Amino acid sequence: MTRKDAIKLVGLVVTAYPNSDKFNNQVEIKNAVNMWAEFFENDDASIVGMALKKHIAVCKFPPQIAEIKEIIAEICNPDIITPTEAWAAVALHIDTSSEYECLPEPERVFPVAMANAIKAVGYRNLRKLRRGRDYANKKAGLDRVAFLQAYEPEYERMRKNAMLPHSLRLAIAHTQAALSGESRLFFEKTKAQLEAKQADKMKTLRRIEHAERRFLLENKEGEVNDND
Repeated sequence: MTRKDAIKLVGLVVTAYPNSDKFNNQVEIKNAVNMWAEFFENDDASIVGMALKKHIAVCKFPPQIAEIKEIIAEICNPDIITPTEAWAAVALHIDTSSEYECLPEPERVFPVAMANAIKAVGYRNLRKLRRGRDYANKKAGLDRVAFLQAYEPEYERMRKNAMLPHSLRLAIAHTQAALSGESRLFFEKTKAQLEAKQADKMKTLRRIEHAERRFLLENKEGEVNDND
């Protein structure tokens, strides 16, 4: 977006909110133009205009830059799945899956952010909470609450990152890379070791579950043969 675009859009804000005290003089208007030109320089002017018009249509007060950034993020990042959509998909998976399914690698089924939330709670725990919700001693909605508590920070992180100007995102990434030292490397190494340990544990659990299912099936077949 160019400075010319910023002047046009700030003018639209001034026109849409004539009684606002944020634009009492030319200095304040000029400052607003400077801010819009800087923070939206990497955004498409037509999309910024679309976001501004949406804000004007639903809000009685002039927009903050962050509010326009939020709307732009919604428009340009449809892959960022809202908490409500994410839980609906996870709940459907639990409701339609086998009682023996443990979902050891949720990232094969769901986007990374959703998979991370499932791992944080534990698929087994989610399934127990959801399938126990119909019993009198269980509170309904605990499954949803547990998932959302894990997923919402992931969602907010993605949403806020999408709101940052591209140049600022790159600057932050470069700075973090330059300042990364032994502590980060040690942390990543430990994390990788723990994830590998967890993967081995899940493989063992799958083998045990498979053996238990096979044992139950063989016993049922044996009972049928004895009855015959």
